[in-house]
Amino acid sequence: MSSPIILLLGLLLTCVALGVAGLLRWRRARRVYEDRLRQLAERERVAASLHDTLLQSMQGMILRFQGVGHRLAVDSPERATIDNILDQADDVLAEGRHQILALRVPVVYGDKLSQALAAIGQSLQDNFGIPFSMVVSGRSTPLNGDRSEDLYVIAREALYHAFQHTQASSVELELVYGCEFFSVYVRDNGAATSTLLAGLAAMRERAARLSGTVDVLTLPQQGTELVIKVPGAVCYQTPRQLGWRHRLAAWLHPSDHRA
Repeated sequence: MSSPIILLLGLLLTCVALGVAGLLRWRRARRVYEDRLRQLAERERVAASLHDTLLQSMQGMILRFQGVGHRLAVDSPERATIDNILDQADDVLAEGRHQILALRVPVVYGDKLSQALAAIGQSLQDNFGIPFSMVVSGRSTPLNGDRSEDLYVIAREALYHAFQHTQASSVELELVYGCEFFSVYVRDNGAATSTLLAGLAAMRERAARLSGTVDVLTLPQQGTELVIKVPGAVCYQTPRQLGWRHRLAAWLHPSDHRA
């Protein structure tokens, strides 16, 4: 057999092997994606069931107790006891909603993170009656699936804290698609609370898995800003190239450089 034919057969076999390997990799990725979709669907089913049964029933019981309390004298010990129990029940109900919210992780692969965060912000606005706004800066870039879920969970926790605990009159979310970093800013004009510090460790631990950071800036009379930063090389599906101006600024001012 002549040398050209051998080379051609070798090239053909190499192409077939690469094609088979690519097909197997695609099928494996598809199975992982479909398994994840099934897990999310089950979590959504459980969350909906809990909301429609447990929380709705508890809300009904609270309303009935309120009706009983209103029939008692304002200064009676029984009225004070019922009011105290109702306050505790409201806290339990709020925590239950928070846990159900945590169960619901939408599909945020690719460029769907901003849509998912806008939806959760709108939902919290409807529940708490606090105005919510969202800003997206930079060129929107698709994110890796697993990274998107982690970012969604961190931002959701920060938003929930801003709505639930700060007594703010407005909450703002900003997504910044920088060349070097993807950043999320959660701002409120309320008061800083110890609840944020308690949840900060979990946020930072999750961000650390992405080689990212979570920082908090609190200004008196102005509110709180929580900043999540993750390297673009980690979270973007296709890392973005830095422009010459960006590289020059980073070289001239390395300590001040930010995405």
